[in-house]
Amino acid sequence: MSFFTKIAEGLKKTRESFLGGLQRIFNSFTKIDEELFEELEEQMIMSDIGVETSEEICDRVRKKVKERGITDPKDIMEIIYEVISEIMGEDTGLDMTNSPAVIMVIGVNGAGKTTTIGKMCHQFKQEGKKVLVAAADTFRAAAIDQLEVWTERAGVEIVKHAEGSDPGAVVYDSLEAAKARKCDVVIIDTAGRLHNKKNLMEELKKINRIIDNKAEGCSREVLLVLDATTGQNAVNQARLFSETAHITGIVLTKLDGTAKGGIVISIKNELGIPVKLIGVGEKIDDLQPFDSRMFVDALFDLDEARQNALEKAEEKESVDAEIEDAEPEITDAVEEETTENEDTVEEETEQEEVKSEKKKKGFFGMFSADKDDEDDELEIVETVIESAEEEETAVDETVDEAVEDVITDDISDENEESEIESEQEEEKTEKKKKKGFFSRLFGKKGNEEDE
Repeated sequence: MSFFTKIAEGLKKTRESFLGGLQRIFNSFTKIDEELFEELEEQMIMSDIGVETSEEICDRVRKKVKERGITDPKDIMEIIYEVISEIMGEDTGLDMTNSPAVIMVIGVNGAGKTTTIGKMCHQFKQEGKKVLVAAADTFRAAAIDQLEVWTERAGVEIVKHAEGSDPGAVVYDSLEAAKARKCDVVIIDTAGRLHNKKNLMEELKKINRIIDNKAEGCSREVLLVLDATTGQNAVNQARLFSETAHITGIVLTKLDGTAKGGIVISIKNELGIPVKLIGVGEKIDDLQPFDSRMFVDALFDLDEARQNALEKAEEKESVDAEIEDAEPEITDAVEEETTENEDTVEEETEQEEVKSEKKKKGFFGMFSADKDDEDDELEIVETVIESAEEEETAVDETVDEAVEDVITDDISDENEESEIESEQEEEKTEKKKKKGFFSRLFGKKGNEEDE
């Protein structure tokens, strides 16, 4: 379970009281008027946001609604979220810059000081820091024994005196030991005290003076542990404790068991003291640094939307990573497919060209395997055919001419010769027929006549 989910679960009762009340108001109003703002202010006070803070929130919301011209009551919820986020401001963590960092833990009995110290020891140890605990609560019975159990569990060192001894002396010895052992963090447990007990508050001032003298220049934190279930009483404790000690931060415990989580807003707005740690459970890792934005989101039930956004972002990153991993394979596959397609296209083109050439060459080209051979053979065949055709044409023409000449000559002879000499002409004609027209065909007619 993520810490955001833990906060959302821890604020469940507060959210049901605060957010549920606001939603009922918005559903019952159809327009924005002064009566609506009165209802909103009353609901915030009931959610332990406090009178002063509730009035300030409503004033800011009223101003923003007017500036933006909002007319729908349901749109005010977003403005309230925005205003509370502005009030919570930026987070400030624990100051651990100069070693040894000194953390003094104060608060009333039952607020959860010892448990908080034990959880802090565990977390610092997990971070690799060397921790020393000062058991300065010498008044409460078994307080030292309880703290010793936590330090043993976390694996850190402890400095303790007998019960009833001077708390200031324990703090003095602890700071000396921390410097000698080169510790990173010194956590001081103090006795639970009520803000109206003058002698105990004076003792707190004495411890602060010792820290000023023995840990000058070191990082310092004074954490007030408050029980969230006490509501506005916890705000009053913080106000009175701050008059005696310079409180640098709030540790808000038992936030998971109350509907009064609105005091976080009230403390920050009225006292200006930041909440640095919150406890949302009994487990050793349920004490975590306070995240104001996460707190407001959980208060307004934005955990689901936030989780969906995170899931979508993670899904996108996963898809991008898969694409990046598969990119070489995809590139190779595309190149291989492209090459195959090019080869196929080239082969088909060649086949088409061959078919086209065969169509051009006709019947003889279909029996030739080699294109050059086909061209040569075709040329030879065409030459032979051409030559034969030319010779045949020449012979036909010569024969026709010879026949025509013979016929013409016969007719002429018959007309010119008398019937008396017919026998002689017949003999001549007979001779000519015997000689044949083939002698004339080869140009030997003249020779024959001479002979």
